[in-house]
Amino acid sequence: MAVSLGLSARILVNLESLNMAESVGNVTRHRKAPVVVEGEDGEYKLIYVPVVSGMSLAHHYQLHLARAAAESGLNVTRLSLEGYFLKFSDDDVIKNHYPEVHGKLRKGDLCHNEKVLVEACTVADVGGFLYTNGPIKRQSRFSFSYMMPTLDSIRSGAAGVYPQLHVRYTPQAREGEQALIYVDNASALYTLSFLLEADAISRLDVCSALGKSPSSLGEEERIKRFDAAVKALVAMLGNMAYGAKRSRSMPHWSVESLVAVAAEGLAPFVPSPGHSRNYIVDTLNRVNSQARAGIIREWKASFYAPQDLEKPSGADEAKTIEDALKAVAEWALEKLKP
Repeated sequence: MAVSLGLSARILVNLESLNMAESVGNVTRHRKAPVVVEGEDGEYKLIYVPVVSGMSLAHHYQLHLARAAAESGLNVTRLSLEGYFLKFSDDDVIKNHYPEVHGKLRKGDLCHNEKVLVEACTVADVGGFLYTNGPIKRQSRFSFSYMMPTLDSIRSGAAGVYPQLHVRYTPQAREGEQALIYVDNASALYTLSFLLEADAISRLDVCSALGKSPSSLGEEERIKRFDAAVKALVAMLGNMAYGAKRSRSMPHWSVESLVAVAAEGLAPFVPSPGHSRNYIVDTLNRVNSQARAGIIREWKASFYAPQDLEKPSGADEAKTIEDALKAVAEWALEKLKP
């Protein structure tokens, strides 16, 4: 049975430049993406809205994970601590950047090499990697959606991007020394989703497929790495510690609501994205439906909703997002224990 921890949230963010896509002349543009929205007339239309990519979110999550792992005394490579997630790649990269594993790999011994690489770095374990000289491919144990405006806010027109003028100024105003710079700022009620496949942490997929031992780094190591993964998530969401251009564009933000679900079942459970105000209730309806269908065996849900949202029964209401995540993480932790 799969043990998972998933969440969805609605986050109000004003005046942010968290994810920039390109520079055209003296204009730095915010990342946008196409979204299909149903209009009041029932017709669907395509519009472009500001977004923060899942890759950007994943980068910052892995940086927090590296720090949480090091703080807990878990293995983490120096490169991951510095925020460079090459994650082994090939023999040349290992030789030049990963003294932690250089010289420890055996040509052709996939199970041994997988164990060495997974054991060497908690970030590579949880975040996945591709070692091409093996080859060994490890699927990421966590997933992030794009952070995008909620559909209900898009329909009401409450999402936008506008360029802000900045000037580089010199006293004598010499030609070429002064410059006009435009940077896109966006404001929206965003939603994001996250999933962590807790039972897959520390598992050695290649060794398992080959029928060789060991099949994991052990239950104790899995529990410690899961705990670090949760701490990284709490630190990231609780402080909005992600995104670019924060030194002069630190956004105004608040987590409007959040639902978190830990589940044990045939497949990891992903909460409903927060595109409408009833997404928490919809999430709990789906959990109960899958439980009745035998897909989910057991589950624990917690939510944070200080706004006037429709609130479900069968889930704990938390006073903070940290409390909501702690409640489901503790439940999942018990499921991971032997």
